[in-house]
Amino acid sequence: MKSIFQLSEQHRAVLMSNPWFAGLPEELREDIMARGQLRTLMPDECLCRRGEDPKGWYAVLEGAIRLSSVSCEGQESVMHFYDPGSWLGDLAMIDGLPRAYDSYAHLPSVLLQIRLADFVELQQRHPVFRQQLLELQCRRVRYLLSIYEAASTQALEKRLASRLLILALGFGSNTSDGVVSIALHLPQETLAQLLGASRQRINQVLKQWEADGMIEQKYGRITLLDKPRLERLAEECERPLREFGYDVPFGSARQFI
Repeated sequence: MKSIFQLSEQHRAVLMSNPWFAGLPEELREDIMARGQLRTLMPDECLCRRGEDPKGWYAVLEGAIRLSSVSCEGQESVMHFYDPGSWLGDLAMIDGLPRAYDSYAHLPSVLLQIRLADFVELQQRHPVFRQQLLELQCRRVRYLLSIYEAASTQALEKRLASRLLILALGFGSNTSDGVVSIALHLPQETLAQLLGASRQRINQVLKQWEADGMIEQKYGRITLLDKPRLERLAEECERPLREFGYDVPFGSARQFI
């Protein structure tokens, strides 16, 4: 880990792609970035473990961070992927309780780390920071409630389409003809964990979509061949957030996560 005094323009642009961070007062944003340290992780290297005391607040600058837990059988269960521009680890920094989940690098990753002492001092120097953190937590609660509502009321096809679009937003490579390749290894078991469904049902839906020319699967990699059709499927899952006045362009979850 090394201290940084000037964040690269590329990394600053990644941070500013997060609507919550971009909406902070400029003085607060600059102070956060000035206090940051770069941390580099290799794939499957641990960022923090469940039960650990909080040591840092993190922003993903490059790569992907995998949020997971471990089942009674010792198997990892994936819950979320944090893409560049996302912040994580603030909940334990706020309440002082141990980390609730495991976090690992899913790809070679670079993060901006704000140490606990700096996190506390930022709140003391910038009283508005506490209110902004509260707003961030409120956004997350609304997002999680929308996921819960979708799981209770929406068909798996709609929820899977929405999740693939979220992943494509953060990790997708677009071509001129509208094809989007998701740069993550996404076994069907992982998609099942993300959606609370069985691997068999995920397999059925993906095979049907592949037959319909909507997606392509190859060695755990998924390419979206017909993004507009997937967007039409996913639109109903975004409705609860739109009702609260949030602009959610087909899975743009970064403003909530």
